[in-house]
Amino acid sequence: MAIKLMNVNNATRQQLFMFVVNELITYSYQTMSISKTLFLIAVSILQFGIYAQNDVLFGLLRTSNPASVKLGTIDLVNGSITGLGQSNVATSINLTGAALDLTTNQYYFLTQGGTNGVAVSVGLDDGALINQAALNNPISPSYFDNFRFNTSDSTLYGLARRYIPGASPGQGTGELYFSSMNPATGEITQISPQSILDSYSLSGSAIDPHQMVYYFSKGSQFYGIDMYNGQVYTSQTLSFPEGGLFFDNYTYNCADTAIYGIIRVTTTPPITAYFGKINPQTGVVTRISQTPLANSMYSVNGSSTIDPYTGTYYYVSSLPQGGVGVIGISTYTGALISVYPVASSSGVATYFDMIRHPSDCLGAAAYRPDSNGGGGSAGIENFDPNRSKVYPNPVDDQLNIESTSIIYSLILRDAKGGILFEANPQEKFTKISFEHIPSGVYFLEVQNEFGLELLKVVK
Repeated sequence: MAIKLMNVNNATRQQLFMFVVNELITYSYQTMSISKTLFLIAVSILQFGIYAQNDVLFGLLRTSNPASVKLGTIDLVNGSITGLGQSNVATSINLTGAALDLTTNQYYFLTQGGTNGVAVSVGLDDGALINQAALNNPISPSYFDNFRFNTSDSTLYGLARRYIPGASPGQGTGELYFSSMNPATGEITQISPQSILDSYSLSGSAIDPHQMVYYFSKGSQFYGIDMYNGQVYTSQTLSFPEGGLFFDNYTYNCADTAIYGIIRVTTTPPITAYFGKINPQTGVVTRISQTPLANSMYSVNGSSTIDPYTGTYYYVSSLPQGGVGVIGISTYTGALISVYPVASSSGVATYFDMIRHPSDCLGAAAYRPDSNGGGGSAGIENFDPNRSKVYPNPVDDQLNIESTSIIYSLILRDAKGGILFEANPQEKFTKISFEHIPSGVYFLEVQNEFGLELLKVVK
C-alpha cells in the first residue's frame, strides 16, 4: 500500500481518504473490527499526505523584466529552488493573498484582468495552469484581498473590498466585507451582512481553523471576524510592552494555537524588527527574539507560513548582499534557523512570493459550531466534546492521555517529525513515560473514532 501511494498525487490521496471515510460511515453499524480497520487505513493515507511534502515550501517565482510568474518550491533540506512547469502562468500577481489547497492539489493566487482581478489555479505537481476565472461579486463588483485557505472546511476566505465614488473627487467611501471565493468560478460570496470597515492594512491575515476566526488589521487595531456570520467579534488596540509600532506578516500556528509575526519598531531604513506573537484577546504583542532580526527588510504582504512540526516560521526578506531570500525563524526562541537565497540570473531580479507550507494546519478541525459563543484564542469557548486531553502539560515523568472514545493509536514525534513512541491502547485512557525523553517540544498524534488530532506536548 505504501509503495503504491508514493506514486499518486495529493488529490488522489485525498480522494482515497474521503472514499475510506465514506465507507467508514456506511459500515459504522457493522462490526467494530471493520470500522476500526477502515479508520486506520484512512488515517494512514492522510498521515502519508501530511509527511510526504513537509520538507518543501510552495510559492510564486517571478521576475519583473521580463515579467513572468510560475509556481516554484524551496527544498527545506538543501535550499534548492525549483520552478515548476515549462511555461509561465501569469505576468503579474496581487500580493494580498494566496492559498495552497491539498484537497484539490492546487495553488491559488490573483493576477490582473477582468474588472477587479482574475483567480488563477495552478497544479502542485507540475505547475501547469489549470484554471483562470475573473472575480465576480454578484452583489456589486469588488476585489478579494488578504485571502487564505481554511483547512477545516476547505474554503478560501478573505475581504471583499470596493470603493463607492462620491459626488466629487475625494468624497468617496470604502466598504469591506468578510467573504469567501470559489476559485473555479471566481464568484465572491459576501458573508458579512454589512460593511465591517472602510479599508484594511497590508499587514497580512491569519485564520484560526479551530475556532473559525479570521484576523486582519487596520492601523493600530487588530480585528477578529466570526467566520460563520462575518461579524466583528473582537477589536483590540495593538500594544507593545517592549516597544514596537506594527505587527506584520502574521500567521496562525496549529501546533500551539498562537499567532506569530514580525514586530516592526521603525518605519524608515534601516528597519528594526523582532519576531513575536500576539494575544488576540488583549492585543498585546510580545517579543520572542531578544535581538533584532538580521533580515528585517521584509515584504509586508502576508507572505508567511509555519511548519507546525519543526516550529519554524518562514517569511520573505531582502538580503544584505542583495536580492531576496526565504528566512526561517524558530517559533520557540526567535533564533535564525535558515536563509535560502533566491538566485538571480543575467541581471534579472527574481522574487519568491506568497510562500505556503503544505502541512500548515493540514487536517485541522473546527471545534466551535456555527453559533455565537465566547472563549478560546479569540475569547471563544471550545465546544468540542470529543477533543482528547493530555496532562500534565508541561510534563515531567508521565503524560496522561484521555479521550471520550477508544484511542486506536498514538504516535509521539519530536520537532523534526521523528517517531519516539508508538502504541495502540484500545482504551479511553493511557499513559506515556517521559522519564528518559529529553526536554523539548513534541507532537502527539491521537487517533480515535472522531479523527486524527495533533497535540503539542512540552517537557
